[in-house]
Amino acid sequence: MSIRRPLEPIIVTDLFADIRLELTRILESLSDEQWEYPTACTGWTVRDVALHLLGTRVGLLSGMRDHDGQWFKVDDFQELVDLINAQNELWVKAARRISRKLLISLLSFTNQQIIDYLNRLNPMDVGGGIGWTGNHADPIWMHIARELTEQWTHHQHICDAADMISLKEARFVHPVLGTFIYALPQTYRSVSAPLDTLVKLEIRGEGGDTWHLVREADGWQLYADTDLPPTTTISMDADTAWRLFTKGLEAETVRQRTDVEGDRNLFETLLSTVAIIA
Repeated sequence: MSIRRPLEPIIVTDLFADIRLELTRILESLSDEQWEYPTACTGWTVRDVALHLLGTRVGLLSGMRDHDGQWFKVDDFQELVDLINAQNELWVKAARRISRKLLISLLSFTNQQIIDYLNRLNPMDVGGGIGWTGNHADPIWMHIARELTEQWTHHQHICDAADMISLKEARFVHPVLGTFIYALPQTYRSVSAPLDTLVKLEIRGEGGDTWHLVREADGWQLYADTDLPPTTTISMDADTAWRLFTKGLEAETVRQRTDVEGDRNLFETLLSTVAIIA
């Protein structure tokens, strides 16, 4: 039997306080013009993305903490995606009447409540499925890490639009990438391959790491390390990786930025990875 070292839980609750302070700093530094700059989120300005962040905080606190939010029954994942996109668009349109000063205050207020709530949770408990992992149940630490990716990714959308660099240190980037990686077994679920086929993903730069995706009898499984010979080795930088996982780059751009050794068909599958509900 080959050596297969499992992944460790991603514990990130302590990062939210710094994210809260940094988002406030960034938003307070924006000029009137920068607030209206377009972002990578189609049709949304910087202000709209900030309003969306407020909406996600309200939804998390109302649903997960208070169990008093709006609930919908859906029959499949695509229906869930369509519903969430419609709700997000409706929220942003309605919330545009909120002043920037009030928005910054509400973001800080709700994020502090999220920090207080997350600190009360047992990260090793089991919650519902996140969606893009393909699981019916995911551990609470995964739900907390998913919230980190939500806040961090939209923070980057704001910073990209305003030409700023923020939260790019390894202590933020590594857990974000490590969370996105959990979308890979779902991405490869329909890919047939011999047992012990290894897709080795190397992400270079600040916050990067190496992950191993192995074909096993019951599907594809992620590992921190194995001694298997890779069938395909994929190497890309951290900036390319997070944008790929959040639908921020065209496939051809990712191809140009990525080094691939071995079976390229397994790399092509990676290009369809989505680690957000959108």
